[in-house]
Amino acid sequence: MRSVLIAFGLLLAGAPARLWAQAPGAVPPPATAPAGPYAALRGEVAAAVAAHSPQAPTLADKLFRLDPNNAQVYRDLMDIYEAQNEAPALLAFFTSKLPTAPPTPTAQGYLHYYTGILLMQQGQLVAAHPHFALAKTQLHRVLKPNDPAFRTIEQGLGEAKRH
Repeated sequence: MRSVLIAFGLLLAGAPARLWAQAPGAVPPPATAPAGPYAALRGEVAAAVAAHSPQAPTLADKLFRLDPNNAQVYRDLMDIYEAQNEAPALLAFFTSKLPTAPPTPTAQGYLHYYTGILLMQQGQLVAAHPHFALAKTQLHRVLKPNDPAFRTIEQGLGEAKRH
């Protein structure tokens, strides 16, 4: 039951298809196809991650820097890295961005949010707790109170407290 709740919460928060597919009866969020330079760079990142290229983090950083305040950037990076079972590399990337990302509530909130999700996926529930707490604080400044991300955050905080 716990894993279904987490998967459902991730679906609501726009998590990658691999996660939301675990929730019975879940309907995937509509796909949007970014265009222009973003789409091209996203493709380069995907190819580099798939090839296990040492350039992958550099390309991911370029994609991130295009718009660190855009939730789609984080979702795309999650999709790319998880499709190649490279979530630990993405966790390292997001963690490395925490001290240098723009000090905006959006960028910091999403970094902590997705770091918390990645830690939970790896079974590091206690380590995920402070990231979810910080994500909640930051994202409350920029998202509507009924945003689905807050359900996932609350689930993450609750899971961490139980362990």
